[in-house]
Amino acid sequence: MPKLPVLRVTVEAPVTSFRYPHFLIGRQISFDMPPPSTIYGHVSSALGEMPGPESFQFGIDFRFASRASDLEHQHIITAGGAPFTSGGEKHTTSTQAVVQPHSRDFLFKPKMTLYLNRPDWAAAFRAPVFCVILGRSQDLASVTAVDEVALEQKSGAYLEHTLLPFSFRPFLAVGTTALMPRWIGAPPEREARFDRFIALHYDRVFGGEYEEPKRAPRRLLGDPNQRKWWVDPETPIHHGVHRGVIFHSFS
Repeated sequence: MPKLPVLRVTVEAPVTSFRYPHFLIGRQISFDMPPPSTIYGHVSSALGEMPGPESFQFGIDFRFASRASDLEHQHIITAGGAPFTSGGEKHTTSTQAVVQPHSRDFLFKPKMTLYLNRPDWAAAFRAPVFCVILGRSQDLASVTAVDEVALEQKSGAYLEHTLLPFSFRPFLAVGTTALMPRWIGAPPEREARFDRFIALHYDRVFGGEYEEPKRAPRRLLGDPNQRKWWVDPETPIHHGVHRGVIFHSFS
C-alpha cells in the first residue's frame, strides 16, 4: 500500500479572522477558513524565514464553534492635517488620524489541522521562531500537537471542513466558491497571487469507493482526477473510508 509521510500540525485559538482583502471600509467580513496565503505566512513564522513557494504543499482541516461580529475602531492616518494653536503659537502637523468604527466578523474557537509534505519541519513547529498566530497579528494561537504520520492511498475517501481547488466545482453541488489570495511575496513588492477555491464546511462528501448505506450520502458527481485518495488513517471512519487530504501548492 503506497504511503506518504507528512507532518500533521494542530493549531487552536480563542478567536480568529480572515478578512476579505478587497473590503476595507465598513463591515469587514471573514473567510470561513484561512486562505493559502495565510498558511504560507503561518509556516514562514514557524520557520523564521519565507520558504520558496514551490518548496512545500499543504492540506487542511479547519473547524470553528461559531461566528459573530464585534465593533472595532480603525485609525485612518493621512499625511498633512490642520494646524493647531498652543500657548499662543501656531503649529503645523505632518499627519492626521481619524477614528472610524466598523464591524468585523470573527470565528470563535477555531481549530486547524495542517498537513505538510515536509516532515523534516517538525522541530520548527515544536519551537516556532516567531509568535504563533492564526489570522491577524493579534489573533494569538497555540500549537497543541505536532505529529509525523503516514497518509495511506485508498480508492475512496470523504471530504469535509477543508479547502478544495476550483477544479472540483463541476463535480460538487455544495461548498462556497471564494476568490482567495494564494500567495503573497516578500516586501517591498509584496506580489499577490489570487485564485478561486471551494470552502467545504458542513457537508460531508464521498468520493471513489465506499460502503453504500441504505440512505445514499452526498457524493462527488464524477471523478475530478482523483482515482486514488490520500487519507489520514487516524481519522474517524464513515461508510468504510477515512477523511481525505487534498494538497495545495502556491504556484
